[in-house]
Amino acid sequence: MEVMGWKGRLYWFVELVTMLAVVQLMWIGLTLLGLVVFGIGPATAGIFQVMRKRLQGEDDLKTLLKSYWQTYKKEFIDANKIGVTLLAFGYFLVVNFRIASSIGGMHGLAMMTLLITILVLYVFLVINIFPVFAHYDLPFSRYFSASVLLSLSFPMQAILSFIGLYGLYRVFLFIPGLLPFFGISLTVLFLAWMADRIFNMKGKMDGTLQAEGK
Repeated sequence: MEVMGWKGRLYWFVELVTMLAVVQLMWIGLTLLGLVVFGIGPATAGIFQVMRKRLQGEDDLKTLLKSYWQTYKKEFIDANKIGVTLLAFGYFLVVNFRIASSIGGMHGLAMMTLLITILVLYVFLVINIFPVFAHYDLPFSRYFSASVLLSLSFPMQAILSFIGLYGLYRVFLFIPGLLPFFGISLTVLFLAWMADRIFNMKGKMDGTLQAEGK
């Protein structure tokens, strides 16, 4: 029988906290299983899939963890393509920022301006690409363009995402003991929730994402 009133709310809260902690530990384990570099992509794809299902009303922890493991195995190659590409491009940006900082004059300023613009687009990409990957079946390259397009099409939601992420950062800075158990899972839940709002508003994104949901 469904628990109502304050007991029901308490049960919901405890169940959510437990789910977040367990899923975070699983993310850490699966990332290590892939030797970090080859594990972080599929582990992140899996946790976004779990949060998507959670937002859709699935609350059975065993079912969610089973889905996580299945997603990790099924999407291992494709998620690694995305993860390794993001890591490689991030490294490229770091190297070029160091080069630009050593160049003086107008050339250095122009290069730094260009790199900052690319960095903003890269942040948009990182925030949205795994939610897009969890929701849609697309050709590999279109995950990148669609992720940037989401932020450009909904700038207010992009700004709110940044504000929310900053708020979480302040919380974890104030209570660092939360990081090992909720740092990733709570952040992903927030980003998945924001992406779900965007997908609902956009519908089929005016024909841009003509694909069946996963």
